[in-house]
Amino acid sequence: MEQIVNIIGGGYAGTEAGLTLAKYGIKVHLFDKKNEAQNFDEENATLSKRFKGELMALKIALGEKLGNLPVTQNEFENIWAEEENLKVFNKKITEISLSEPTIIATGTQTDRQLFDQIKGIFGESKCYNFLPKFPIISGIDEKLVKRGEFYFLPLTKEKTEQLRDAINYFRSYSQIDTIERWARIGTEMLRAKVLRPIVSDQVEYACCKLQKVDNGFMLLNFCTGLPQNAQKTIFRFLFGENMNIERYSSIDSSTTIDISLVLNEFLQTKSRPNLFFAGSIIGTKNSFEAIATGHFTALNMLAYLNRQRYTTFPKNTLIGDMIDKLFSKKRFNLTEIASKYDIIKNIDEDVSKQLLTKFKEDFDARNAWHNDMCSKKKW
Repeated sequence: MEQIVNIIGGGYAGTEAGLTLAKYGIKVHLFDKKNEAQNFDEENATLSKRFKGELMALKIALGEKLGNLPVTQNEFENIWAEEENLKVFNKKITEISLSEPTIIATGTQTDRQLFDQIKGIFGESKCYNFLPKFPIISGIDEKLVKRGEFYFLPLTKEKTEQLRDAINYFRSYSQIDTIERWARIGTEMLRAKVLRPIVSDQVEYACCKLQKVDNGFMLLNFCTGLPQNAQKTIFRFLFGENMNIERYSSIDSSTTIDISLVLNEFLQTKSRPNLFFAGSIIGTKNSFEAIATGHFTALNMLAYLNRQRYTTFPKNTLIGDMIDKLFSKKRFNLTEIASKYDIIKNIDEDVSKQLLTKFKEDFDARNAWHNDMCSKKKW
């Protein structure tokens, strides 16, 4: 009987997973119900440029789109229509079949009923509902650096450490992804999660990232549950005494899972081998990362269907490092994750591309051998 893989969610991760499986001859049913355009932004750091190079070395299904992100909803629909093994259903999924091969790539706005089912399967303590509302500020004294549609405030190491201390002064013990949680862990984690460095003429130690909006600048990645007087103190430290807060940060509903408790290193659920996750529901922060997890999940779903060994990306690559360190069982070593993930590291770019090219060639050869054995009915 022909096997079908269900993919819930048609963003970057879901589309990449669906197209990859389809290109390997797997029938895919992709369920997508969009109300708005994709909302990932693109980082201007060296990391993302190197991610793009590594993704191209893997010959990902969305490769032609990497130079022209973000992808609009219409473009996604055109991409889906070109693949005969992929059938798209414009349908909201509120419950999945636990017996069918499924990839969940629903992002941070997963349907409430579906997320309730996920919580029922894996436990409420492993699934989180929160959505950051980033602050908006105006009257900035400090000089900003413009890169594309975004603005950045470079920070020295000293000022970054002072910011960490200022946040820690208010003694918040938040367990969700807030600046107070990252500051409590340390400077490197705050840098990795909130103050990602950019590259201009030199590599800045850390940067606040902002986006121009009608009434000022939105301070991206600055999710906080701190009281308003504490937020005012921190933002004045960063942007000067003349700064005005047009909107304070707050935390609303969202959907993510604790990947270290729910998934193994193959992005496969530990308790149900036919169920995989990919994309922002597991914590990816931009489209390159989402595409990488979509491709990775598809390869391991294929291994599951063919009863072959699961695969991992080479270690001396940014993509391999992301999967290994961020999504591995080493859940308590957060400082190690921060120092190795999303901060520019010393990986030889040419070597990493060669490793990934060889990895994909070996994977394709193994899959071709499996298909040949099946066609000759040797098992």
